[in-house]
Amino acid sequence: YTREERIENLHYAYNKAAHHFAQPRQQKMLKVDPKRLQASLQTIVGMVVYSWAKVSKECMADLSIHYTYTLVLDDSSDDPHPAMLNYFDDLQAGREQAHPWWALVNEHFPNVLRHCGPLCSLNLIRSTMDFFEGRWMEQYHLGGSPGSDDYPQFLPPKNGLGHCVGASLWPKDLFDERKHFLEITSAVAQMENWMVWVNDLMSFYKEFDDERDQISLVKNFVTCHEITLDEALEKLTQETLHSSKQMVAVFSDKDPQVMDTIECFMHGYVTWHLCDARYRLHEIYEKVKDQDTEDAKKFCKFFEQAANVGAVAPSEWAYPQVAQLANVRAKDDV
Repeated sequence: YTREERIENLHYAYNKAAHHFAQPRQQKMLKVDPKRLQASLQTIVGMVVYSWAKVSKECMADLSIHYTYTLVLDDSSDDPHPAMLNYFDDLQAGREQAHPWWALVNEHFPNVLRHCGPLCSLNLIRSTMDFFEGRWMEQYHLGGSPGSDDYPQFLPPKNGLGHCVGASLWPKDLFDERKHFLEITSAVAQMENWMVWVNDLMSFYKEFDDERDQISLVKNFVTCHEITLDEALEKLTQETLHSSKQMVAVFSDKDPQVMDTIECFMHGYVTWHLCDARYRLHEIYEKVKDQDTEDAKKFCKFFEQAANVGAVAPSEWAYPQVAQLANVRAKDDV
């Protein structure tokens, strides 16, 4: 991207998504605080535009809407149980889901799936269902049991949307699913852990003292493996580094277009985490920028490199606000 192209793509994806969430039906059924919805949308648009750098603007916009729905759910605390009692019966009968989130996500799904082949579409649907289930489980703040080696790796793949992301990198206007079947299935498999580990590592700082986010991969390592927090964080760091090296090694000798897509996603995803206000990594930068240690210098170097590319003020592209659009619609309906 040039800076101008980045801003153009950010605004296009944001504008379409903002109009989507400003609709009366979305406003009524989601019941999300306007400031939180605005922040969620800006965060997700940044993630999509930085990471899905090769797809069309229309695909970016549709993915931005889908992943904003997932972030809204991620930040919610409602008990899904009552609305999920008849989930499969309603699904089989073609009735609207009782759970408002599912009703809205299902309505938007065709807009996302039109960009994908059948295999990728199935992955998107399944991974989104896994995400909903994982968030449901996390509401009970279950950190696993000491000695349960499998538990720490049980929830993250559900919550990480790795298969959804891994499958949505290959729109059918750019990739033939049948021709690239091996590469696509390999990418879905590799992305599951890579995305989860990068996100958990980059989220550790912001989640450390957040009451809602005390069930994390690092905390689960502590409980289940009976190790210290420092040891758990180091374990996650090493897993992330190994997964990153493996990702590059697996695809380095594959189709150049495939490798380019993977590499762009990895660079964009890390850049987004470093630059987005949600992750508060600028706070670490401010704390360590004057330190003379090797680790501090390396972190500041990477942070500054990312900021030079990805730090674009929302005022340059995130307009008009969703609340403003919703108010205009409400006045028009009177």
